[in-house]
Amino acid sequence: MEGKPMRRCTNIRPGETGMDVTSRCTLGDPNKLPEGVPQPARMPYISDKHPRQTLEVINLLRKHRELCDVVLVVGAKKIYAHRVILSACSPYFRAMFTGELAESRQTEVVIRDIDERAMELLIDFAYTSQITVEEGNVQTLLPAACLLQLAEIQEACCEFLKRQLDPSNCLGIRAFADTHSCRELLRIADKFTQHNFQEVSCTWCSNALMIYLSESNIDSHSVKLPGYFLLILTYNSKEVSYYKS
Repeated sequence: MEGKPMRRCTNIRPGETGMDVTSRCTLGDPNKLPEGVPQPARMPYISDKHPRQTLEVINLLRKHRELCDVVLVVGAKKIYAHRVILSACSPYFRAMFTGELAESRQTEVVIRDIDERAMELLIDFAYTSQITVEEGNVQTLLPAACLLQLAEIQEACCEFLKRQLDPSNCLGIRAFADTHSCRELLRIADKFTQHNFQEVSCTWCSNALMIYLSESNIDSHSVKLPGYFLLILTYNSKEVSYYKS
């Protein structure tokens, strides 16, 4: 009978039967098709719905207090949650629950120095990917996001404050940005203040302007100062003197 000669097996694998050896030696490795044979059709599939639907179900479990393994105590509020979700969203919680801290073994964890409502909003974000930053919550939301190391929410708060910049609030926003190490917001607030210094100086008291000029390292001659006073910066002593014009 003509045809291709049968390949001889010289390496018998442990546990193989005669049929296994015959099949492998005559047909080759079943996981690898011979050259020239078309590969089977493939269609990789990645679901766009799966992450959202999964989060929705996990959020329902949280709301029904099902499978929750930690309770966050924030002030008078108790917030039920899942450690794995908190750890996935927040480096703060990941360090808390995966390290040797006492909180990693506690079912109730007290969180201090954070606003109750801000914490609720941030936990909701962890489960829904949604949050609303507004004038009434940004001053508590940003510090809370900084504590929990939620960089995305920090950026959202800073973006909101950038859009609110006004001569009447720019120095306050600048101080807020400086306190919470928001460098980009600090830079934008400085730039806004310098470009609108005439209006700013008419809105803010002399002490606030003095602090701003001493901290921002701005050249007093680079901005137009109001006619009723001149501020001269003394850099070597870090003091500001007032001279009536």
